[in-house]
Amino acid sequence: MDEKEISSWAEASGISVKQAREYLKKLEPLDKKEDDILREVFSGVTRPVLELSAGRGEFTRQLLEKYIKPDGKLYTTERLPEVAEKLTADIKDKRLEVLVSDSSTLPLPDGSAGLVISRAALHDFVSDDGDVVRALKDCVRVLAPGGTFVIYDKIKDGYKDVETGSAEGRMEKMNVELAALEGKMCWGLHYLKDYVSLMEEMGFADIKTSILVMPDQPGYVRYMTGNLHERRPAYVKRWGEKVNAILDSLAADFQKTPPRALPMAFIWGKKK
Repeated sequence: MDEKEISSWAEASGISVKQAREYLKKLEPLDKKEDDILREVFSGVTRPVLELSAGRGEFTRQLLEKYIKPDGKLYTTERLPEVAEKLTADIKDKRLEVLVSDSSTLPLPDGSAGLVISRAALHDFVSDDGDVVRALKDCVRVLAPGGTFVIYDKIKDGYKDVETGSAEGRMEKMNVELAALEGKMCWGLHYLKDYVSLMEEMGFADIKTSILVMPDQPGYVRYMTGNLHERRPAYVKRWGEKVNAILDSLAADFQKTPPRALPMAFIWGKKK
């Protein structure tokens, strides 16, 4: 963040610029650990890389800036055509190709990718039946033998009841509730062991893990409350008036839930 962004974030969170800087300082060793792990998993990758669910493209930019070789190739998926078009327009890099697709139907040949990576996307994964293994089957298909599959996501380790013990954990429950409004299932938060089991079920070997214990974000509840207030009209437009009950319940729970952060975890393995 630059100084203007820090000041804006601090104001929206109801904290001082000093508190904001102190929080960002705590993130520095975690950023270093993240970088070390990513450099390890990217070392030796010679085939194209596939990123699942680009979203706003923050991680996409990071991959291009730090881990994709000058002559490398990065595919990223985005199921909404308008979002995919914006990503292509915003990120001017000849190494990037945005695929208008989701993880279940990838327009790539068998074994064409050397690495597949998902960052903070799997816990929000929505499907008709909640079968994540089946939904990710095509990702395994496009990964070359010996290629690496990487999950980098939030976990609920350290919490007996993550929804009452962490404001961030309570926030994540909303995505499960929104999926249910559409008659679908969101995978939601899981423990590290659940991700390891998922990787094993998908057929990966030599599975490794690493946990990043994140510091609590000052002003998290105020920041998210303001954000949700701004987005409420968009939520109502998509899900109807019934979404108000979900948002009101979340706002009420925020007032009694500790503003604790969730850990992040890397889980990666090799395709046999």
